[in-house]
Amino acid sequence: MLVPGTQMHFVTLGFICLELAVLFYLLFHRLARPDDKISFLDVFLICLLIIYNVTGGLLPDPALPGSYFVQNCIAYATGFMTPCYFPYYVYKAFGLEKMKFHAYRGVFYFLIGPYLLFVTVFAISGKLETAKNVLGLPVVYAIWFIYSMIKAVRYKYRNNMSDIRSQAEITAMFLSLVPWVGLPVIDFFNLGQVVEVTITNTGFLILIGLHMKRIVEQIKSEHLQAITYNERLLQEVEKRTKELVGTGREERFKKNCELYQLTRREKEIVRFIWNGNTHKQIAESLFISERTVAKHVQNVFEKVQVSNRVELLHKLGI
Repeated sequence: MLVPGTQMHFVTLGFICLELAVLFYLLFHRLARPDDKISFLDVFLICLLIIYNVTGGLLPDPALPGSYFVQNCIAYATGFMTPCYFPYYVYKAFGLEKMKFHAYRGVFYFLIGPYLLFVTVFAISGKLETAKNVLGLPVVYAIWFIYSMIKAVRYKYRNNMSDIRSQAEITAMFLSLVPWVGLPVIDFFNLGQVVEVTITNTGFLILIGLHMKRIVEQIKSEHLQAITYNERLLQEVEKRTKELVGTGREERFKKNCELYQLTRREKEIVRFIWNGNTHKQIAESLFISERTVAKHVQNVFEKVQVSNRVELLHKLGI
């Protein structure tokens, strides 16, 4: 079923709406994390998919401006744009070092070149079916690309293909690329817009979903690290605060002892009082009698001019 007044199928329109929603999410994420340069790769890829769906769904249409030749060239150009970007995307977004050749040179030799040849043949012959024969070269290149991609993932994970992440990457990339390899076949047998849009969009949405999942995992990891860091920082602050409070009390105690001219023995007894010891415990610790302890305490009370232990500790600043 077509959208009224256009050549676009409702399935194509559905994919466009879905990808617009994903685009808005990615843009919000980009605004929230402007330092995340990788997220821009997803934004660009989803924009290419939207452009591909819009042009592929609407063109060619006699009711729209432009000749049959121009409209088809535009439609096929947008169909080539996404595969041209894909090698750079996987090279940067997934860190596949071995894909550098394809990202910077391969697409020019084996995708952009064949597209220009396609346009030339189409212009000369005036027949779209004749020009489609040129699309065989991109298919062969895509097979080589898949092989290179698998090798790049194996290299990234040091040939440990039992790793879940490596398996997920290969599966997602394979599902996203294979439909584009079969795109000329779909065109040749004229399987229709619905089949073409469904298989091409589904693959790339899976790939974007995998990358977005990685981003979410990274955000969670950073959040947990921030919580751990904050907890450690809080513990360190509490520790330093206690040390400073203890140091402050000690300094006040020493100054007040000098102020009230307490003897060394009286200072010792005050420290025992500070720790909550009784006269008997102080006597046992200092190997003196309780009567002697009581005498020292009474002398301290008189010097500091207090009548009990609480007032003493308060006045000495401890």
